[in-house]
Amino acid sequence: MNSIALNLEPQQFLAGWRPEAGALFLPALSESRVGEQVVARIGLFGQPVRATVYGKVTMVRRIGRPSLPPGVEIHLDRASVPAARYLASVAGGEPVTFRVRAPRFALERAVVVSTRGTQVEARTLTLSEGGCSLAWPVGDPPSPGELLALRFANGFLAPTTDAVVCWISNDAPERAVGVRIVSEGRGGRAWRALVDETAKGPARTV
Repeated sequence: MNSIALNLEPQQFLAGWRPEAGALFLPALSESRVGEQVVARIGLFGQPVRATVYGKVTMVRRIGRPSLPPGVEIHLDRASVPAARYLASVAGGEPVTFRVRAPRFALERAVVVSTRGTQVEARTLTLSEGGCSLAWPVGDPPSPGELLALRFANGFLAPTTDAVVCWISNDAPERAVGVRIVSEGRGGRAWRALVDETAKGPARTV
């Protein structure tokens, strides 16, 4: 899975957004190929909003011209369509609003994080349906838009859950990294099971 991070002018975003198809064209050079999964961290110039979307590459244009710039078209995953619609509404002039977030649970649990070809032992601070925050140990934390693989259980056959870094905080007593879960299949099911288990347990909401 590849990642893209870019800021767009509102009109650029609207020009690339095809809501009827759930597709988004991003005028950004990328090594992605048709059929590959990609994660994109998108901001709008002049607006305080950013969103992370993911999906499958359906078209790559490596050479373009002003009317058809190079870039990639992504068929968005169903879970990413609401984020793209929200960006489109802001780009179209709608006032910025912030929705009530899903419940977050305070939970400390060990997790092995694979990043940059190495493994790091971290622990969760909070988690919700869409992602979690991690207490990052020594060493440089990953950057927003970077892809991680999380493993919450021991064993060679334990499932890994793909995630993308959304934010980093150095203000707390310990550094925290916020990630959004982008896994499907076995990794996605393992994550949903963990959230369901936590919601039914004694963990407090924050």
